[in-house]
Amino acid sequence: MVLSNHLYKAYEEGKRSVDFLLLFPVSRSDSEHILEVVKEIPVVLDARWRFGTVTLTAYMRC
Repeated sequence: MVLSNHLYKAYEEGKRSVDFLLLFPVSRSDSEHILEVVKEIPVVLDARWRFGTVTLTAYMRC
C-alpha cells in the first residue's frame, strides 16, 4: 500500500507526523475505513482527519 510505504519512510527519517492532502471527497464510511487501515500500521501512534476529510494526519511513534 502506498500509505504504508510513505509512513515507514517518514518513521525512518525521524518525522513526528505526516499529512496527506486529499483532492477528492471522501464519504464517512470511507474516511473511517482509511483511519482504521492507517492506525493498524505499526509505526503509527494515531491518525486523525483535519478540516473535515481534507487532510489526514498520521502521528508517528518515537
